[in-house]
Amino acid sequence: MHKQVITGAIIATLALTLVGIGPSVYALSGHGMSYAPSFGSMAIGSVLGGSGFSYNDGLTINGDTFDVSNYVQKIPTETVYVGAPTTITTKLWEYGGTWQIQGVAMFLNVRGHDPSPSQSDTWVQYSKVTGVTVHDPNNILGNVTASVKYDQKFMYVTFHFTPQNPMKTSWIILTAWDNQLSIGTAKVENGLNISYVPFSYH
Repeated sequence: MHKQVITGAIIATLALTLVGIGPSVYALSGHGMSYAPSFGSMAIGSVLGGSGFSYNDGLTINGDTFDVSNYVQKIPTETVYVGAPTTITTKLWEYGGTWQIQGVAMFLNVRGHDPSPSQSDTWVQYSKVTGVTVHDPNNILGNVTASVKYDQKFMYVTFHFTPQNPMKTSWIILTAWDNQLSIGTAKVENGLNISYVPFSYH
């Protein structure tokens, strides 16, 4: 139990202090070398003599799919509504196999120029070790659950929640880590807004 708490603290610290690392990181750790998890691209050619690999559907919000293969990107702002069930899915890949991926975190309620996870006060994390952890002092997300599935290439983590309060347009910052604590990141400028249902819809 003590070891799990320490591991969770290390992961949280890495995720909250990560700055300037792109989604195609080639990382070194105490256990050897590994690529970090990716949300859409992996530049493997320069290191292994192979071709690059990419996909353009790394993020899905309520059925709408977006390309988050870059470190920073802008998408049309997706609006979800207070009281309406919402799903956000991340599609993950890692060169050494998705079994290496240990978890993913989503940071919200952040604004400004290229913000960092440490600026977020609203975040949710799925970990193979600890399950779902939510930090939501303003009760924006309410109860959050996660479901995970795999296919031959990818790992899909879906967060399920029903927003309880509005949130001004925010960046979405995604981080994922593997069993060697290599971290991949994708930042989505002004990706999400949570609003009340317009009066005319009642």
